[in-house]
Amino acid sequence: MSTTSGSTGALGDAAPARVPRRLAAADRRTQLLDEAATLASEVGAEHVSMEAVAERAGVSKALVYRHFDNAEALLLAVAERELGVAAAQIRATMQRAVTFEEAVRLALGAWFDVLIERGPLVISLLESPTLAGPLGERRRMLRSAIGVHFAAQAAATYGLGLQQADVATTILLAGLEGVIDCWLDGRAPRWQLVDTYSTICLAAYRALADEPPVIGV
Repeated sequence: MSTTSGSTGALGDAAPARVPRRLAAADRRTQLLDEAATLASEVGAEHVSMEAVAERAGVSKALVYRHFDNAEALLLAVAERELGVAAAQIRATMQRAVTFEEAVRLALGAWFDVLIERGPLVISLLESPTLAGPLGERRRMLRSAIGVHFAAQAAATYGLGLQQADVATTILLAGLEGVIDCWLDGRAPRWQLVDTYSTICLAAYRALADEPPVIGV
């Protein structure tokens, strides 16, 4: 055996090189999003850094920067993916509803399911001060998309004007944060919160249909 061969073998045994596994760009991006999501779930979104994600993914920090400008952009991409999954899950669940009441209950139940499945991640992202601005806008867009659907159904069910149903729905959707707070704080079980919130929503629409508010006086 030559000296060169022996030396190469010894060095290889002593210090094996860690070569990142080659992935297509889309697959690498997904991997980085997955690692960032796991970190946010474990330690909180505010502790997610480009260095930490690179280490978890087994790649260089430079490679992470090829896909995302900074940690905020990376976390925002994670948040957009999670909100997209949540919206799709809620829409798919609502399609099973026959009545408007069922739609309200199923939608709220689907949101609880999202929190149960990915609660630590979703809550960490929603409470991140770094993402407050850009993520707040995306949350408003999601709420608006869901609100348009509910407003149209409420208007048809209770004979309301679309503008009136839209305003009422926007106000009611804002109350969802209180529902989730009660659940996270352990103040009420899931079934009770679904019943309470659904009752409030349906009663509000019925009240508006029975006694429309006087506007412009």
